[in-house]
Amino acid sequence: MFLRNWFGWGVRVSAELQDQIDAWKAIPAPLAETPIQNMRFVVLDTETSGLNTRQDTLLSIGAVGLSGLTIRLNDSFDAVLRQATASQRTNILVHGIGQTEQLDGEDPATALARFLQFAGKAPLIAYHAPFDEAFIKRTIAAELGLKLGLPWLDLATVLPALFDENQAHAPLDYWLERFSIEVAIRHAALGDALATAQLAQIAFRKALSRGLLNFAAVARLARDARWLPR
Repeated sequence: MFLRNWFGWGVRVSAELQDQIDAWKAIPAPLAETPIQNMRFVVLDTETSGLNTRQDTLLSIGAVGLSGLTIRLNDSFDAVLRQATASQRTNILVHGIGQTEQLDGEDPATALARFLQFAGKAPLIAYHAPFDEAFIKRTIAAELGLKLGLPWLDLATVLPALFDENQAHAPLDYWLERFSIEVAIRHAALGDALATAQLAQIAFRKALSRGLLNFAAVARLARDARWLPR
């Protein structure tokens, strides 16, 4: 089946993948006003071949489901996307995904269709979310011809606003140390996603204590924090 993605390029997908895409499109989006305790979120992290969101490639996605304030370890996703060429050795030293693992990874279109099935229409949460969002959106557009329109929440913006700390540009490690969150393997997508999910739990508990009872309210706080001086 031949589709055209949002950049205008032709994208060919199998009938099976198209059925999965259509099934994902049919999933109803949750209301942003749903109480946090009754909503499912997907907390994710990515590993990439570099920091250039226009040219570098998406290597892996790790994600964990967060049901209200509860992390569901049996609700998780992990995939390494097959690469045409492996990334540089200096890059591999950061994320630990070796050349063989990259070259033998999962077909990107299949992995991304699986990710859509896993995520559903849940809001996506990440630390420095615009980075992950750019890679995921660009790769899904290129591989599946789909414009991903899910809402995102950036904990790098939300946490300083909730805890009144001037740490808008702090690395993830700052908050992990701040709340004594241990990570077995840093810079592994699933491990970092689990650690980020623990930060999301802390953020949502703080939000509830401040009367921010749903995703819409927390998203407004994040949006305002990006533009208003602290």
